[in-house]
Amino acid sequence: MARRDAGSLVSKLRQMSEEGISSFFNEVMSNERLRKGMARAGERFMENKRSFDRNVETVLDFVNIPSKKDVRELKARIDHLSSQLLNLSIKVDRLIAREAPKEKPAAKGGARRRGAAGTQ
Repeated sequence: MARRDAGSLVSKLRQMSEEGISSFFNEVMSNERLRKGMARAGERFMENKRSFDRNVETVLDFVNIPSKKDVRELKARIDHLSSQLLNLSIKVDRLIAREAPKEKPAAKGGARRRGAAGTQ
C-alpha cells in the first residue's frame, strides 16, 4: 500500500514538474526580449567553450600531451593499418594454401627415388 502511495506521489511530482517546466518555457518563448537574451547567452556560451577548448588544446600541445583529436586520429590510423594487416594475412594464407598441395606430392616422390636409389 505504501509503495503505491509513494509511486503515485512520485508520479504526481513528475507531472507537476513537467507542467512547471513546460509553462516556464512557454512564458520565456512568448517574451521576445527573454528569447533574444537566451539566444545571446547560448551564443556566448558556445564562443567561450570554443575558446576554452582551443586554449586547452594549446596547453596540452605545449606539454606534449595528446588531445582527444590526436587520439582519434591515431586510432583511425591504427584501425586502417589493422585492416591492411588482416587483408595481407588473408592473401598470404591463400598463397600458402595454393602452394602447399603442389609441394607435398613432389616431396613424397623424391623420398621414393632416394629409397630406390639406395637399394640398387
